[in-house]
Amino acid sequence: MTCCDLAAHRRLEVGLALVAEGDLAGAVSVFEQALEMAPDWPEAHFALADALHAAGRRDEAVAAYAAYLARDPADVMGAAIRLALLGAAPQPERLPEAYVKTLFDQYAPRFEESLIGHLAYRAPFQLRAALDAVAPTAGPCGRVLDLGCGTGLAGEALRNRAAWLEGVDLSPGMIEQAQRKGIYDRLEVADALIALGAANDRFDIIVAADVVTYLGNLEPLLAAARRALVPGGVIAFSAQRAGGDGFVLGGDHRYSHSAAYLRATAEAAGFKIERLDDAVCRTEKGADVPGLIVVLGDRPAAANGVIVAPATAFGQQDTPGGPKTPLVRPH
Repeated sequence: MTCCDLAAHRRLEVGLALVAEGDLAGAVSVFEQALEMAPDWPEAHFALADALHAAGRRDEAVAAYAAYLARDPADVMGAAIRLALLGAAPQPERLPEAYVKTLFDQYAPRFEESLIGHLAYRAPFQLRAALDAVAPTAGPCGRVLDLGCGTGLAGEALRNRAAWLEGVDLSPGMIEQAQRKGIYDRLEVADALIALGAANDRFDIIVAADVVTYLGNLEPLLAAARRALVPGGVIAFSAQRAGGDGFVLGGDHRYSHSAAYLRATAEAAGFKIERLDDAVCRTEKGADVPGLIVVLGDRPAAANGVIVAPATAFGQQDTPGGPKTPLVRPH
C-alpha cells in the first residue's frame, strides 16, 4: 500500500503526528490534502477514517472506511472491523486474513515479551493442565498439531507430550520465530482451516491457544478439526468468555464466545465436552480478561445403537519422532 507521491507521504506523516498530539481537526485537514495528491492511496483513506472516527464524525468515518475498502478489498488494515463496531456493517464471522497476517508479522519480534511480560499470558500452561487431566500420560505419545502456533509458546508446553509436534500459523514472521526454538518436527505457513483440510495425517491432539479470538463462527473450524483427528482424539483451545448464547466482536478487535455457544457448536460438530472451564488466560490494561479453557473429545460413531470403540485411543498412537531439524513448509 505504498504511494509514490513524496509530498503525500509527508502529509500523511504530519497527520499522524497531529493525531498523536490530539489535534484531530488538523489531522483530518492534512489527510485530506494527502488524498488530493494521491486519491487512490488506501493508507491515507484509512488514516482519514480513523481520525474522523476519533473526532466523533461517525458518518464521515464510515464513508472513509468504505473508500479504503474499495481500494484494498483484502483489508490489510481492518476497516471491516471498524465498520462493524460502528454499526455500519454486519459483524464478520472472522477477522480479515490479510489483517491478521499483517498484525502478527509486525508483532512477531516482540510477541513473547508483550504477552508474558505485560499481559500475563498463560493459556498454553492451562491447556496442558487440562489435557493432562483428561488423559494423563507418562511420556511422549501420538501426533500433536499446534494450530496458530505463533512463536511456539504452546509447543513448548506440549513438546514432551508429543512424539510428533507440528505447528501451523498464518504469519511467516511468527513461524520464523517458532523455528528458532527447534522444538517442532514440522512448521507450516497456512490458514488454520486450509491446513486442517489439507492435512495428510490425522492427529491425536489439536491445540489452539488464543486462536478462536480471531474467529467468530467456529462451526467451520470444529468440523475441519474433527475430520483431522484420529478416532478418540481431542481438540483443546482457549477462548475469551462472553455472556448470552453467541459470539461477539469487541472493541479490542477480538471475539468473545459464550459457554452456551461453545457447547452447542461442539456438540453439533460431533464432539463430547470433556472440559469447559472458566479461566483467566491473560490480562488487558492490568485487568483480568474472562476466558474459557475447552477440551473436546471426538465422539465415536454409533452402529446399530452400539458405540463403536475407536481404532486408536487418544494419546496411544505409535508415531515415529520427527527430524531433529524442523521442516518448514510455506503456504
